[in-house]
Amino acid sequence: MKFQLVMKNTGDIITVTDSRVFGLDEAKAYYIRMKQLKEKEFNKLYIVEEYKLPKGILPTKHGIKWWEDEITKLDDF
Repeated sequence: MKFQLVMKNTGDIITVTDSRVFGLDEAKAYYIRMKQLKEKEFNKLYIVEEYKLPKGILPTKHGIKWWEDEITKLDDF
């Protein structure tokens, strides 16, 4: 599961963690250690939540495959 660290006042996503061993509590503890803050101070600044795909980005099964849209015919003269 993916979790994201979000700034409370702006809603900006700071970072995303993708770990199958993390739950929400573990992800929050990880971010608290990463920011080196006490939990009370951390809670004033940040929210840890399940990752949400940003608007305008389509979900893909295996990621973006940009090379599939590339032309394979070379300019041979």
